[in-house]
Amino acid sequence: VTRSTLFDVSFLMLTSIVQTYGSDVVLSDRGDSFFEKWVRECMVERNKLKNPRQILALCDDSMVDELLLSLSKPEAAQLKPCSLSWQETCLNLPGVLHHVLIAWEQETLSSADVKNILDNIKRRLFSFSVCATSFLCAYMYSVRETELLKPLNMIQQFLAPLTSEELSSQEYAKERLALSYPIIRKMQHDVHPAPSTKSRLISHSPLIEQFREVWKTVAEAGHLPVRAVQTLESLLLAGGAAWLTTQLVEQLLTCKYIRDMSKTMDIVFAVMHLDIEKGTEALLQYVVPPLMLRRQGEDINEPQSLVLARLCVYCVISCLETRSGVASSSFSGLKKRSRSNDEEDQATNVAKVRKVIGDGSENSNDFTDNAGGLAGPRLASPSSSTELRATPQTLKEPLQSSIQHIFSVFLQFVSGDELSPKAVFVYQFISLLVECGGERVAPVLRLLPANLVQQLLKVLPTEDIRVGLISRLYDLHVQGGRQAAVADLCLWRNMQMARHSIHL
Repeated sequence: VTRSTLFDVSFLMLTSIVQTYGSDVVLSDRGDSFFEKWVRECMVERNKLKNPRQILALCDDSMVDELLLSLSKPEAAQLKPCSLSWQETCLNLPGVLHHVLIAWEQETLSSADVKNILDNIKRRLFSFSVCATSFLCAYMYSVRETELLKPLNMIQQFLAPLTSEELSSQEYAKERLALSYPIIRKMQHDVHPAPSTKSRLISHSPLIEQFREVWKTVAEAGHLPVRAVQTLESLLLAGGAAWLTTQLVEQLLTCKYIRDMSKTMDIVFAVMHLDIEKGTEALLQYVVPPLMLRRQGEDINEPQSLVLARLCVYCVISCLETRSGVASSSFSGLKKRSRSNDEEDQATNVAKVRKVIGDGSENSNDFTDNAGGLAGPRLASPSSSTELRATPQTLKEPLQSSIQHIFSVFLQFVSGDELSPKAVFVYQFISLLVECGGERVAPVLRLLPANLVQQLLKVLPTEDIRVGLISRLYDLHVQGGRQAAVADLCLWRNMQMARHSIHL
């Protein structure tokens, strides 16, 4: 008992030191102790992501089974001896939690069963709660926001206070508990800051100055650090999608070289996924049209216009692939499973938990009184993946109104008789939409104005527009689509013949 207490206190103190000063400052480059290995492979730190699949790769299946069996029994609460060492338990707890998460989502485990397992983890050693929280935080990095409820619920259970009887059953339990709580809270906050405040910005400087400061950090790093993403999310909440999208596009247009533009566009596209639907709406309705009208011929020219058109098309396609409404809640479990493994692995995990724990547990909807009401709704039975990839027949708002707005603006861009950067941008947008979207953009192309392509043909050289592009703009399976395609192709042929004819 004394040795276990010393291990627990030492582990918690060292973890707190690493959290405070960072692993790069505390650990040596060649250290091979158990704690150093755990920090490098399993401990989540601010701005240092850990891959949950790599953490699970460290687990031994036989040890996970033994640990799962030990923790699932009621007598585990009485600190029944286990053959696994403390170090082995720390490294194999992620495997246990992964099985429990999947079984809980599939309703093989009830909430009462999950609560019992988590309580038994905490009653053994408080450092086990820290190890479990570290894996859950790494797991939360890899799932959607709608899938955070259950891992958050589990972390809240580790933060639940112990009864006086539980505190008196262990040596220095109160002091060790006081060490573990700040570590767990900090891990949770670094991954999922408290949602009680809408914006986490605490600064007296204007939003534009904060944006320039965080973008300078992004530019120096060459990628998106986690802290920068959190700040950008707060700027999105504080300034709105239109304001943040405008600032991002401005940074894109300041680039002078194609390599810098491509890299910046990738970063901007990633930031847009903080809220891809509102970001795309702002891009198509409030950012691109004014930019093209006011600044054509300045910095909205080749190759900036091509990169901007590519960003717009990528955002539209991402919105088409975004599951929303009922599909999001119904199929969230299926999407998550595609990250961890395939459906066979999922069935294996559920079967393993059912075999180890048994099927006789009573279902309970009350997870814990101290969970803060985070228990989420039950998952609907997932459908086949082909349904998720099916092309929608109609667009949902706000994407449909945004597409209609940008197409109406395009019609104004090509209404004249002269070739302009605005007309080139229209061609780039439409051609990239067809090239990158394939069959997915069929509902978008249905919204094309009747005479947009013909107007574009009149101002754009016919060598730029090909027969393949025109034919792919319409649904050739219906009569209306064939008629529109034939009309555009006839105009294209006549204009090409006129330009190549001999004028006397």
